[in-house]
Amino acid sequence: MNRLFSTLKRAWARVSAFSAPNWRRFRKLPMWAQIVSGIVLVVALGGLVALARGGASANDSNAARTVTVQSVASLNGTSDGVEVLGSVRSVAEADILAQSSGTVTAVHGKVGQSVPAGYIIASLDNAAQAAAVLQAQGAYEGALAARNATALQSGNAAGSFTEAQTSARNTYRSTYTSLDSALQNQVDTLFGGATPIGPQLLISDPATGTQLERQRYAIAQTMDIWRDSLATSDSAGPEALLSSAQSTVQTVSTFLTTLAHAANTSGSGATATQLSNLATARATVDGLLASISAARDTYRAKKTAAEVAQTQSDSTNTDVASADATVKQALGSLRAAQAAYEKTVIRAPIAGTLNFMSLHVGDYATAMTHVATVARNNALEVVAYLSDADRDRVAVGDTVMVEGKYKAVVTSVAPALDPTTKQTEVDMAIAGDAGDLVDGESVHIGLPTPTATPSKTAASPNTATTTASANTTILLPLAAVKLRTTDRVVFTVATDGALVAHKVEIGDVIGDRIAILSGVTPDLKIVTDARGLSEGEKVTVATSTAQ
Repeated sequence: MNRLFSTLKRAWARVSAFSAPNWRRFRKLPMWAQIVSGIVLVVALGGLVALARGGASANDSNAARTVTVQSVASLNGTSDGVEVLGSVRSVAEADILAQSSGTVTAVHGKVGQSVPAGYIIASLDNAAQAAAVLQAQGAYEGALAARNATALQSGNAAGSFTEAQTSARNTYRSTYTSLDSALQNQVDTLFGGATPIGPQLLISDPATGTQLERQRYAIAQTMDIWRDSLATSDSAGPEALLSSAQSTVQTVSTFLTTLAHAANTSGSGATATQLSNLATARATVDGLLASISAARDTYRAKKTAAEVAQTQSDSTNTDVASADATVKQALGSLRAAQAAYEKTVIRAPIAGTLNFMSLHVGDYATAMTHVATVARNNALEVVAYLSDADRDRVAVGDTVMVEGKYKAVVTSVAPALDPTTKQTEVDMAIAGDAGDLVDGESVHIGLPTPTATPSKTAASPNTATTTASANTTILLPLAAVKLRTTDRVVFTVATDGALVAHKVEIGDVIGDRIAILSGVTPDLKIVTDARGLSEGEKVTVATSTAQ
């Protein structure tokens, strides 16, 4: 090229020296002569350029290419691995679509805002939907009222009967309490300590002897049985309980009548206090008999009313079933109206950060368009789609490098190809702090390098070198191996600078390296970059490393 520039420079100097006078002469020539002269000049300049290029090419062809040689041992090493592209995404992320079309009337969320699950991000015009919900609510409440009216009579009767049962059991319990109190606090003022036949009578009663003492003892035993039955009274029939209570109270009433006759007899020795207590006890017993009778009558009346109401209700089962069906239909209409209204409200389905928001008040939102994205930005993962060749490089639990500085653990490998990309989806969780990684960012992922599997050594009769060990696979850079049509070779440099080819047997390509199964020794010095070189070509060695 220097020769070309020199030639052109001399030509330009000559042209400049004669340009002024010759130009005047040229302009005086006829037009056809000017054209011919121009063509001659162009041809002459083209010849000079071709001559200069031919000289440069000859000069370049004679220059020897400079190469670098290193020993196989120094070039041998592990692969740098394979990098694939992936994308960062949140572990929990939701793309929100507008469920209906309409004008945006309110926007409550801003990009970057943290929102809880269910938060209303925006609302569309929903006046018609709100009116439909109100109408459906009224229809549902009307159906409920109609059904309740149908069952009101039967329900009231059944409720009253239940109350009567409870009241009867309460009467049974309260009667025991009142009677026991009257016996111990009032009647027993006429009795003393216990004897084999009962408590000792403190007044004189020649007419009855020990009859009153024995009766008081029998009543005490009956009261003990009554007390023990209180715990199971809720499971007994109310009418049976009232009958049992009435029987016991009547027995006590008869006993008190006899006792009062004895106490009021002349010479009985009863004190005024004893006589007063006895009169109070008799009044209490009479009141208990009256309350038991009233409770029984009330119970029987309400039981009869409930039975009548049940009979009437059974005869109107069709009306009740129809009312129930109407209620269900009204409820379904209400749910449909509520669902239509809810489609006009854009909510956050999960708690997180609002990463994307495209709505503004006054905009018209189209159904099924992406309007917002909510994600948990503090919990990131990386997803990549691998080809069949790269799929075998990873397994669940493996560690990969993201952007060369973040560790990520493979959490799942899809068992089948993605139907769209025809590749395998691999999910990786960021281990520790995600640093400056951003949700949605594209990243480079360094996959682990699989271990090369050595194969049986095949010696080549055309090589002067010994084969590599069958137990050790050499990994050379891809650039160091020349892939020819019929064989694969590496080059060494002879003493005269000529390239010498050595045939090698290759294995798998692992990342940026290729496995050499035979044909080289660790101390063999080879050209580090065989691209564009040919056997026998003369080269100049720039550096030589014997390591």
